[in-house]
Amino acid sequence: MSGEFDFTGQTAIVTGASKGLGRAYALWLATRGCAVVVSNRPAGDGSSSAQAVVEEIVAKGGRAVAHDGPVQTAEAAAAMVEIAATHFGAPDIFISNAGIQAFRPFSTVTLEEMRELLDINLWGCIVGLKAVWPAMVDKGYGRIVLTGSSAGLWGQKQSADYAASKGAMVGLARSVAIDVPKGTDIRVNVIAPAAYTPLSMGSIDPKWADYASPDHVAPVVGWLSSPLCQSSGGIYHAGAGNVRRAQILEGPVHRLAEGDIDTVMHALDRQPEWTSSFASGAEIMPEMVKASGS
Repeated sequence: MSGEFDFTGQTAIVTGASKGLGRAYALWLATRGCAVVVSNRPAGDGSSSAQAVVEEIVAKGGRAVAHDGPVQTAEAAAAMVEIAATHFGAPDIFISNAGIQAFRPFSTVTLEEMRELLDINLWGCIVGLKAVWPAMVDKGYGRIVLTGSSAGLWGQKQSADYAASKGAMVGLARSVAIDVPKGTDIRVNVIAPAAYTPLSMGSIDPKWADYASPDHVAPVVGWLSSPLCQSSGGIYHAGAGNVRRAQILEGPVHRLAEGDIDTVMHALDRQPEWTSSFASGAEIMPEMVKASGS
């Protein structure tokens, strides 16, 4: 057990947990006493893609059970909660990590392709959140971590649908946080992870796999999933052993009566901001970016 982190008696649901970041989160929680529902869509041959992680957890003395289903359906979301309640108890923690990414020019990506991605990345999060919400409200406690991305904050080339789905996490988390019933201890936050995973390996050289390991993000998500976290609506950018909090800022107000509209608009102060998700990530993974010459 790890000192200040003791999740004994708690139950977590982690989606997209068969590999990469989701697997790292599930293992981190399980080694600290948390029972985990490892959720992932079935493998191509129909077998459980989550079972290997469950077996890994159980082999280390932890408690876990697999859930195999399409994250974007309400039926699968309800099944996750039912499995949690049947095996361990109502969920205390919900980590929405499942998602897909595809680099496609906006001029050629089809509406059907965009809808498929948004169904998984956005709707898959919403149905899961709706499924766990009643149980958390009933017990008066819950920790929710939604997976955003620096792409959703600053934009990313050939990623309009992906960035849209991840930017939506900010508005979703902040709005749900406001809707938390008075007197309950439910916290909702966003993680923008930077890591070498099956989703990002096309953008990161394999030699940086250890440096950018998902294991370096897991402690941040673990803290957000713990009673130690007492804030909501935060956006946390983490990777390579570094973490910072992202914020949304507005400049000073100007009156339209100050001059003609063109003069007023050009006078608006622009606060410093990153120009892209990769520029933002340069400070989270500085050694890798410096070595690549980016």
